[in-house]
Amino acid sequence: MKNYVSLLLLGVAILFVFSGADCNKASTGPEIPLYSYLDPIIDPPDTFQVAYNLSTYGDKIANVTFKDSAVWLIEKLGAGKVIFKAVNPQEGTTFIIESADTLALKGGLSYAFIANNNNYTDIGNYFVQFTKLPLSYDSFEPKFK
Repeated sequence: MKNYVSLLLLGVAILFVFSGADCNKASTGPEIPLYSYLDPIIDPPDTFQVAYNLSTYGDKIANVTFKDSAVWLIEKLGAGKVIFKAVNPQEGTTFIIESADTLALKGGLSYAFIANNNNYTDIGNYFVQFTKLPLSYDSFEPKFK
């Protein structure tokens, strides 16, 4: 009986050690830079995210200026009920992004990307990801103006 209890305790100890070994693994994926909507974003990398704090009502605006003209995939990474739109203040145009969309954005212009919690509370932090696509800006249509 004493050997049985010892073997059982040893087995539980081994199980405990191996179950905890997986907890502190280093991230294997690439780190994606994260920016706040509160500060202007100038010349961002080819993939980045913008964090919006939507715990209060109203528009939260991120101003982004891209270095070069390029085609970008813009994806909402959170709740679908959030209204998200791209605005070109120079042209006065607005484009609503439902979940994800591809836009040709001109380099050197400051675009406004606006998130609104649509008067819902308890959303907290909300993330949007931008990914530069390997498509030609010159041949991509339509351009976001």
